[in-house]
Amino acid sequence: MNHKHWQAVFWVAAAYNFLAGLPPLLAPTLSAANSGLPPLDPQHVILVQIMGLLICVFGIGYAMAASGSPAARQIVTLGLIGKAGVCLLVTWHLAATGVPTSMLYAAAGDFLFTIAFVLFLARATGPSSVS
Repeated sequence: MNHKHWQAVFWVAAAYNFLAGLPPLLAPTLSAANSGLPPLDPQHVILVQIMGLLICVFGIGYAMAASGSPAARQIVTLGLIGKAGVCLLVTWHLAATGVPTSMLYAAAGDFLFTIAFVLFLARATGPSSVS
């Protein structure tokens, strides 16, 4: 893939993360209900909001990578760890107790980005490997 393809991949990853992170950050109770989770106890609302914030922070990182940040490889490495971690956690919980369907969709998207990030890191050279 050339520069423009990788740039597009990371802009899509940024948008994906913002679409996934903003609802729990801004409307945690509604987001949990729409995800098939049981109603949140009031003391758990902040945990869902922190999750949403962290997902958005990763989205900012992907936007930085798409913009040609010199730290693109490091950002994508962290993203790979996060995306693969989500896939592993969802798989583990699916095998143990099951997960809501929306979590399976999210993990499927993260799995696709995991593959893309591995390919990017395997083929990229230099400190800023988007360019």
